[in-house]
Amino acid sequence: MRKSIAIIFTFSLCLACLAACAGQKRADAVSVGKRLTAQAKGFPDMKTIDSTEKDADINFSTLCDFDYDKVSSFYYAYSSDGTAPEIAVVSLKDVDDTAWLMSSLKDHVKTREGTMQEYSPDQVELVKDYLISQKNGTVGLFIGKGASELEKSFVRAVK
Repeated sequence: MRKSIAIIFTFSLCLACLAACAGQKRADAVSVGKRLTAQAKGFPDMKTIDSTEKDADINFSTLCDFDYDKVSSFYYAYSSDGTAPEIAVVSLKDVDDTAWLMSSLKDHVKTREGTMQEYSPDQVELVKDYLISQKNGTVGLFIGKGASELEKSFVRAVK
């Protein structure tokens, strides 16, 4: 009898945990990204693209080579004058895809470093000092002076 009660209790607890996890809502990358861009001190004027736009799937490919069908929302701000600073926030549908996205963003950084070496050598160090962070299926990429402050704000903003 005790064994049956213990098994039923354990099973109920597992179901409750699964239900709670299934109901988790990912951070809205657009609102987090806008907040971070507003607080970015010393960044130049930024152009932005995000998941609310008409061609979001096509625009996302300018950030990285990752399957857009796995993205819940994204925000990408980059320098309008062609310098290094960038802020990117991507929320995923499935937290298990985080490592794959982070790898794709690191490839993006390598490409940016090559571009800066070619056209703006003075910007290479900013790119090399990039920060990438993740929390609960949301990933942030920060390039530029003050990237560490942005990363800290990102971690606080993502629930």
